[in-house]
Amino acid sequence: FTRRTGAKIQYIDANTSDHLNKLIASRGRESPYDVVYLDLDVQANAIKAGVLEKFDPSLVPNYKFVYDEAKNKQGYGPGMMIYTIGIAYNPQKFKEAGIPEPTSWGDLWDPRLAGKVMIPDLSSIQGRAFLIAINRLQGGSETQPEKGIEKIAQLKYHSIYTSSAQVEALFPTGDIWAAPFADGRTWGLIDKGVPLKYLRPKEGAVVGMGMLDVPKGAANPKLGYAYIDAVLDAYSQLGQAYEIPYGPTNSLLAPVLKAYPDISKKFTASLTELKEAYVPDWAAYNASAEKAVDLWNRQVIRK
Repeated sequence: FTRRTGAKIQYIDANTSDHLNKLIASRGRESPYDVVYLDLDVQANAIKAGVLEKFDPSLVPNYKFVYDEAKNKQGYGPGMMIYTIGIAYNPQKFKEAGIPEPTSWGDLWDPRLAGKVMIPDLSSIQGRAFLIAINRLQGGSETQPEKGIEKIAQLKYHSIYTSSAQVEALFPTGDIWAAPFADGRTWGLIDKGVPLKYLRPKEGAVVGMGMLDVPKGAANPKLGYAYIDAVLDAYSQLGQAYEIPYGPTNSLLAPVLKAYPDISKKFTASLTELKEAYVPDWAAYNASAEKAVDLWNRQVIRK
């Protein structure tokens, strides 16, 4: 991108909620970013806060190849990668304990797993996805956090993680046997030799996406759109899928990845797989987020 445009890229790595806070703090002035990466749920809050420009597809030729499911229905920036939150687990430990390998989110409540399941905190996308999954398991929805939280409070978990690094430290030692976790993170551990499997539960793994937007007040919006186009390019997306590994949103890659099952098994590699997972209504969840945090703190953390 730099060779083609002459523009130097300064990549600022941070939690996407921190990016949103900076955008809100700079409202009415020049934005700290020309392009911003946001998780799907954080993008919904950014739209509500009015800090993003409406997306201009005419400036992004590769946009036409993006799955419709990865396009924001309100006309904001598209997804550039897909991941799912399912269950990472150690099949060796399950076998030694005489526990069948899991198929459902509900299997985490097997009493033989007491003290061996690590769960994500609600401050992370994985925690919010876990809550939504258990809400659905209990017959609830994004607007009814109490159903999922009541169920999670009954789980005899090992501990609560706020960073993926905590999970990555405890799986190799055998301290934990299972955890709600992202597919790419799980495969990163598998590729390092940790004896894990990744499960997309039968009720559906929860979809997460990394979204790309040009914020209001961007100093270089045209370069921002050029960068987004470069990220959505099939070659860029293929490299991303191989290296991270998270699923591409460029539909041109589906037949290519089908020919390489050892790679494509690690992520959502086709529209069919994407449709088998669950895409939450984040606007609905965010409307009840304060209630969810309050219930979580009182019933799950302080139990």
